[in-house]
Amino acid sequence: MAEQALLEGPFLERLERLSLVTRRRVSGQGKGDRRSIHKGTSIEFVDYRHYTPGDDPRSVDWNIFRRSGNLYVKQFEEEEIVTAHILVDVSKSMDWGSPSKLQFASRLAAALGYIILAGSSKLAAATLSGGTATTFGPAWGRRSSGQLIEFLQRDRPHGETDLDAALDSYARRAAPGQAMIISDLLTPNFEQGIRRLLDRRFEVTVLHVLAPEEVHPPMSGDLTLIDKETGNEVAITLNQEALDRYEERFRTWTRALESFCARHDVVYQRLQTSERLEVVLFDHLRRRGVLR
Repeated sequence: MAEQALLEGPFLERLERLSLVTRRRVSGQGKGDRRSIHKGTSIEFVDYRHYTPGDDPRSVDWNIFRRSGNLYVKQFEEEEIVTAHILVDVSKSMDWGSPSKLQFASRLAAALGYIILAGSSKLAAATLSGGTATTFGPAWGRRSSGQLIEFLQRDRPHGETDLDAALDSYARRAAPGQAMIISDLLTPNFEQGIRRLLDRRFEVTVLHVLAPEEVHPPMSGDLTLIDKETGNEVAITLNQEALDRYEERFRTWTRALESFCARHDVVYQRLQTSERLEVVLFDHLRRRGVLR
């Protein structure tokens, strides 16, 4: 299978150079060997700050005090264990394009999962269908990557996904952590589902997967459009005027998505299935601060 090949050869070695980045402190995490941007008590020096009453005197840099007469304390990079959650939408609408959005999403989820497992974080995953979440993990270590791939290959696209209900169901059962939602977002109420994750102290990243044909439809003339999830049909005449209206509505929709995510401190990254996975991981997600 393509997903299995993903974890072989030079690409596997390249994945191990990446690590997940956390942006906020999440309660309930233990210490491990994964570094965060927060200040803590590891041996990796980060910066100085002025002494304040109550600081441990052992953290004061007495060499600086002897030279300057000012009290500074050393800050160190904190090491913590983070639970990362990969949530994949497996609704019927994801079964579109070549490769399909679900194939692309599964490969991306497998690669992200491997990075997390190789980086000593805990990994939990779920496929979202209807209003429910089918879960995997939590799991540790590289050896769990095979089980993750089997899990991702198990669920075939079907039905509609109510992301609000599915995310709410997941958030109620899972420990807070970093949640990455991989979906085409073709559901009317996903914003509420994201709010439910945020309310439960999850840090959220949205990876919005689209087929190139959805961004710029290559078709024209008299057509019958079929809803992949419901089977409903609509007859349309797709001329240049209709294409212009479609693309304007598409831009309005994606701008609204970006605005919603920005207001709620959610990372949003739009992806097309024609993009190479290496570009997604080593370019897009590094620039957005999801990986480093």
